[in-house]
Amino acid sequence: MRSLLFFITFFLSNSIINKALAINVTYLSQTDKLTPYWVNTYAVAHAAAQDLGINLTIIEGQGHRLLQSVVLTELSRLSVKPDLLIFHAFPQNAFKYFNLLEQAKIPFVTYSNFSEDTSSPLHQQLSYPQKKFKYWLSEHYVEDFKGAAQLTHSLISQARKKLNNKYPQLRVLALSGDLIAESKHRSQGVGAQIKQEGNVTLVQDVIANWLQEDAKAKFKQLYARHKRIDIVWASSDVMAMGALQGAKELNLIPNKDIFIGGFDWDTDAINSIRAGQLSASAGGQFYNVAWLLVQIHDHFHNPTKSPLNKNQIIDKYSIIDLNNLIDLAPLTDINNIEKINFYCFTKAHTKQQGYDFSMRLLLNQLTRQPPSPCK
Repeated sequence: MRSLLFFITFFLSNSIINKALAINVTYLSQTDKLTPYWVNTYAVAHAAAQDLGINLTIIEGQGHRLLQSVVLTELSRLSVKPDLLIFHAFPQNAFKYFNLLEQAKIPFVTYSNFSEDTSSPLHQQLSYPQKKFKYWLSEHYVEDFKGAAQLTHSLISQARKKLNNKYPQLRVLALSGDLIAESKHRSQGVGAQIKQEGNVTLVQDVIANWLQEDAKAKFKQLYARHKRIDIVWASSDVMAMGALQGAKELNLIPNKDIFIGGFDWDTDAINSIRAGQLSASAGGQFYNVAWLLVQIHDHFHNPTKSPLNKNQIIDKYSIIDLNNLIDLAPLTDINNIEKINFYCFTKAHTKQQGYDFSMRLLLNQLTRQPPSPCK
């Protein structure tokens, strides 16, 4: 633990001192394993930081609140502190570390959704950004509930076209990642959408720990138990690919006997959709740190016109299936990131009141020849 603290202190202090003229932003991620999603997230974030003149430091939080606590404590003790901190706040220790950052006068933005349930004890403690805690500038989160519902609807629509005459009542298996809030919200979205669809049954929602092998094993076990599963909704593309492998081992034909989809726009998943195997992938969220950096850039350059004072900054998912794959696939290829100039999305450039972080505008950036300098 001591070596970890030394590394954090040494790395952050030198990074900040060496680029004192830039905006110094530290992102404490929720990384547990360096999955394709996190590789993409980091690549996009670093590309955006370079375009925006931001000195970005990323620390992997290992998905654990105790390690996060160590990092936050060390950050608060630095003689030269970050200009802004982004982190995935855990509800168990949010109040304690909000107080710590407030005392250290470190502005921070949380990946959380603490403001939504105004009746919860946690909301009573924290209130809204810039209310009780003036240095808590905003919340930033992805609409996991709606994204899960969108993916569920896409899979059901595809299955109905092929299976309705054979099976009027479709059966859905949900493979959740774990018990963190993100995973729970996605599971809730599946259940809610199934109730709206009608003639669809959720046979089971099980945890597969974000692992391909776990997903494959559990799919095969549950397929034997329920005799038939028509749709597999997975909380990640990694687990979706595991279910797909399991389905093939049971001699099921993808997109004919069974329809499978996940989250994250992983390269393997996109290639599988292209090959007519996987049915859909919900994604786009690995751009979210970049979008937040765009807003941070405007905030520091013109805080009067671009304050980070909204209660929540919300990001949406986009669904890729075989119908729109050709159009959206370029957005999933990290090799294309160098073609995007994230400064073009700032209010400093657009002179607009709001932001347009749409996939359409991203695609315009990718196809523009020559690439726009913006600055």
